[in-house]
Parts: sequence; C-alpha cells; structure tokens
Amino acid sequence: MPLKTTREYVQEGQELTRLAVGLGRKLPGLLRRYRFPRAAEKLLDGFLSDQPENDAYHELVRYFATSWVTYRNQTGCGAVFPGLPSWSGTECDALEGFSRMMPLFAAWCASGRDPSIALPGNRQLLLSEEFKRGLIAGTDPSAPTYWGDMPGKSNQRIVEAADIALSLWLLRDRVWCQLNKDQQKAVVNWLSLVNGRPGLDNNWHLFFVLIDRVLASLGHAGRIEGVRERFDRIKSFHLGDGWFKDGPEGRVDFYSAWGFHYALTWINRIDPEWDPAFIDAAQARFLKTYRYLIGPQGLPIMGRSVQYRIAVAAPLVAGAESHPAIVAAGEARRALDVTWQYFIQHGALRHGIISQGYHGSNARILDPYAGPASSLWSLRSLVMAFYYPPDHEFWNSEPLPLPVEQGDYDVPIAGPGWKVTGARATDTITIEVMHNPEDACPRLEHFWRKHALQNLAFGSPPRPKSLEAKYGRRFYSSARPFFME
Repeated sequence: MPLKTTREYVQEGQELTRLAVGLGRKLPGLLRRYRFPRAAEKLLDGFLSDQPENDAYHELVRYFATSWVTYRNQTGCGAVFPGLPSWSGTECDALEGFSRMMPLFAAWCASGRDPSIALPGNRQLLLSEEFKRGLIAGTDPSAPTYWGDMPGKSNQRIVEAADIALSLWLLRDRVWCQLNKDQQKAVVNWLSLVNGRPGLDNNWHLFFVLIDRVLASLGHAGRIEGVRERFDRIKSFHLGDGWFKDGPEGRVDFYSAWGFHYALTWINRIDPEWDPAFIDAAQARFLKTYRYLIGPQGLPIMGRSVQYRIAVAAPLVAGAESHPAIVAAGEARRALDVTWQYFIQHGALRHGIISQGYHGSNARILDPYAGPASSLWSLRSLVMAFYYPPDHEFWNSEPLPLPVEQGDYDVPIAGPGWKVTGARATDTITIEVMHNPEDACPRLEHFWRKHALQNLAFGSPPRPKSLEAKYGRRFYSSARPFFME
C-alpha cells in the first residue's frame, strides 16, 4: 500500500476539519431532540393496544402539539426539527415545519373541537393562534421572519404555500376574519407569488389549483393564471382506475394516494363546482382497488417519498364520506388504526418526530428533496380524519376488517399495470409490477456512513435517488420491504 503524500495528509486533515465544523454547527439541532419531554412519549401508548380508541388519537394530536412547541422558532413561523437536511436549504426546511404541521391543527379546530390543547406540564396551546401568529410573521415582507419570495422554476415554497392555503381555508372563520386589511393583503400577496412560476410538470399543478381556489373563496379570484390548463394537465396524467402517473414521463406509486387524491379531495370541498364529475369518478374507481393495499402488517411500499408512508389511509378516510358504498366508515377507521398502530409500534415516532424512513430513519431511502420536517406529510391521514367532527360516523363506527383480514385475493389494476395479492394467513400484501422483468430485483445505491455525516453537515453529497430499486422490481411486499434486502 503506497504511503500518502504530505499534500494528501493535509487535504485529509482539512476535510476532517470542515466536517467537524459542519457537524458542530448542526449539533444544537441534533441535541434539540432531547428537549422533547420524555413524558410526552407516553402519549403514544394508546396505539400499543389491539384497538386504538378515539382518545388515542386525541393524545396523538397532543403529541404533535408538544412537538411543535418544542421545535418551533421564536416567531412561530417555522420549526427546526432534527434530521438530515433537504437540498432546498435550512429556510425551506424550517418553513416545512410550519406548513406541514398546521393543517392538522386547522382540521382539529375546523371540526368544532376545542382549539385549546393541554400540553404536558399543565400548559395550554391555542392551535388557531399558533397558525395566525406564524402566518402574520411569515408573510410580512418587511420582517426578518418573512418566508421569502419564490424565485426559480420549482421553488419548494410553492409546495408549502398549498398547505398554508389549506390551513387558511380551514381556519377562515377563526383566523382570516381576525386579520386586519394590511395583514390580509400580505397573506394574499405571498400566496399569489406562485403566479407565473412554472413549477414541475407533475402533481405540482395541483398546488396552484388549490391555492387559487382558496384565494377565490376568500374574495381574491383571478390571482393565479392558467389554473384550468394546469388541471387539464393533471387529468392528462390519469391512467384509468383513478391512478395517476406523476408527470408525462412519470411513474406510478403511492403519490396517487397522498398527493393526487388528497389534493383533489380538498379542491372538491373548497369549490364543489370546480370539476365534480371528474373528481368523483376518479376517486370512486381509485377506492375500489386502492383499499386492497392496506393491512395490519405494513405496506407493500415502493416508489419515492417513503417518508410519507403514514398518510396512506387518507383516501379511504375521505372516501368514507364521499363514497360510503365503496368504503364503509368502519373500514376507513380500521385502515387508519392499523397504519398508525403499525408505524408507532415499529419506532417511526420518536422525540416528537416522524422518522425520515420507513420504520426508523434511513438515509439510503430518503429522497434528496426531503428535509427534517418533510415526513409531516404523513399527517395527511390525520388531517382527513380530524376534519370530521366528533359525532361523525367515522369516529363512532365499529372498525371493520380490511380485505386482507377477510381472505386471500388477487386483484389486477389496469391503470398502473399492477397485480395486488393478499394472503390472509400472514396479512401479507404484494404488488406485482407486471411490466417489469420477472427476475428484476435491483438494490439500493450505496450511501456510506461517511456520506451520511457529510450530508448532515453540509447537505452534500446528495443522497442517492435509487429509482431502480424503488420502481424497477417485479415484486414489492409488505413482508419484506425493498430496502431490507
């Protein structure tokens, strides 16, 4: 083995010094997780039982409210969660901590529940005021807390603006009417910054439509141009059976659930006259096959954004109201129960954080665009659930067995070209991607511990996309997820 030159030793030393400095800057964020009250972990105990009760979900909201208070910044317009950074930078990562948490708080309040939540230590948190405070701070262009403009083609703020707009719509009677004219103008102006931005040619078109519909509902129609064309573009991605490809050359995955149908549901609620025929028909067809993908022993997970996995029940929860003949309230409730139960029992929630992975955090499957708060999209299933008031059938129906708990099945889904099988004896669900080679089993790209440390310190090298492993296999099974091989 040749000896290193002096120059190589110097370069190695400089690299280690940079790494140490970078990690030192991140250390306060890493240590923040230990500020989360240990006693608050007990709020998850309701999901350790065989059947989570309604109180378990109330405690879960208290858990996330405690998380918010632990990690929010001083002005409440962002939250700095521990974890690997995204490629969008620390400002957008903090914005996600606000934008992706607030829809849960907003749905809770909009359903008529008490907006004041009891936190550990006999403290109270007024959820609607948390949104109001952060909204004012983040949309004031003269303040240092301003969320910033949206330069470039695909600024992450476009994505987050859609969740903020949704929260605003849900809290329109509590927050919007309390803002003065200058504050309302600032909010409208910030949301309108998406106008003229191309965005990505995929599910992103729905962000523009949703923001536009919210603004129109608040008396500010016409601020976003081309939204009809964007919605037509979304419809062109429809493959049939309610499934969507994510762009003209996009692939099919669970984005049909937690991306497309989640947004379509809210657009239909915000503006029932927008395109009810298409939305209702697509959702009905989707629910007929999608219901076979959820079971008590995890998911046949595949595709990108694995960190959003706890959102999978969202379409079924919404379908309990829109299409009860297809998805009964009891089945939707069971889907939500087993999803949160499975992931909580497998370590997906710790220190008030939803992990950056499937069970625990996993840098090898975490997409480069995902930051510490990105996983809060998992809350979308809870947002759908808490939109229903306490006396709704969803919260008062006896849970019904899921398809895989009733018997074996073999279900072809023409849209994505899948065959979904369920095995009652083991509760195993498998997706067979019929157009992939029969022996296809690509593995994840390597991402060594050294790279993980560098990524944590500097945001580089970027984490691998591993698209072949996520989309190129013939089989994806809940019994052995693709990243465990």
